Amino acid sequence: MKGVIAIAKNTFKELVRQKIFFIIVIFGFSMLFISFFLFPLSVGEQSKIIRDFGLSAITFFNTILVIIVGGSLLHKEFDKRTIYLIVTTPVERREIIIGKFFGFLVLILINIIGMSIFHQILIFLTDGKFDLKIFIALYPFIFEISIIISILIFFSTFTGVIFSAFMGFIFYVIGHLIESLKLFSEISKSLFLKIISYFLYYFLPNLEHFNIKNNIVYGEIPGKEYFLFSTSYGLIYIILLLYISSLIFEKKEFR
Repeated sequence: MKGVIAIAKNTFKELVRQKIFFIIVIFGFSMLFISFFLFPLSVGEQSKIIRDFGLSAITFFNTILVIIVGGSLLHKEFDKRTIYLIVTTPVERREIIIGKFFGFLVLILINIIGMSIFHQILIFLTDGKFDLKIFIALYPFIFEISIIISILIFFSTFTGVIFSAFMGFIFYVIGHLIESLKLFSEISKSLFLKIISYFLYYFLPNLEHFNIKNNIVYGEIPGKEYFLFSTSYGLIYIILLLYISSLIFEKKEFR
C-alpha cells in the first residue's frame, strides 16, 4: 500500500508540471465561461443551455485531457529511464500500475470538481441559485473516465504513446456508439459479421451506461438501481483492465 501511495504522489506531481495539462484545463474553463455569454441569444432557454453546455464542456475536456496525457503515463518512466530505478526498489510492479492509475485519477477528479464549482457559479449568476443536482450527472462520468484511464494504462504496457492514446480515443468513440453496433448485428445478413458485432457489443465497455447528462438537465434523476448498476459495471472493467495490465507489466523485460 505504501508503494501505491508513493507512486500515486509522484505521478500526480509529474502530471501537474506538464504544460499541456494547463493548456487543456484553461481552455476547458474558457469554454465554460463562454457558455455564460450564450444565454442572451436564446430567450426562455437560458437555464437549460448553461446546464447542458456546462456539463458537456466538463465531460468533453476532461476526456480529452485523459486521452492526450494518459498515453504517456508509463512511457515517461521509460524515456527518463527512471523505471530501472523503480523496479530495483521494494515497490512491486503491480503497485506501479495501480499507483499510476490513482495518481492520474485524483488529478482528474480535482479538475472535475474545480470546473463543476465554476459551473455552479455561472448557474447562480444566471438563475440566482445553485443547482447541485448537476453533480449527480458527474458521478457515473467518474467511472467512465476511470475506464478510459485503465484502457490507456493497459495499452501503455506493450505499445507506444501515440498508439495508446489512439486506442483510448477509439474505445471512447465505440463505447458511445455501441448501440449502433448491436443494431448492425441485428440487420447484418453475414453470419460472420453478426457474430463479430455481437461479440464486440457484449465484450467492449458500453460508455453510454454512464451518460445521464440529458436526464439531469431535464430534472430526471435515475433511481438507486441505476447507480448500483453503473458502479458495479464500471468497477468490473476497471479492476479487470488493471489486473491484466499488471500481469503484462510483471512479465515485461527492461533492457
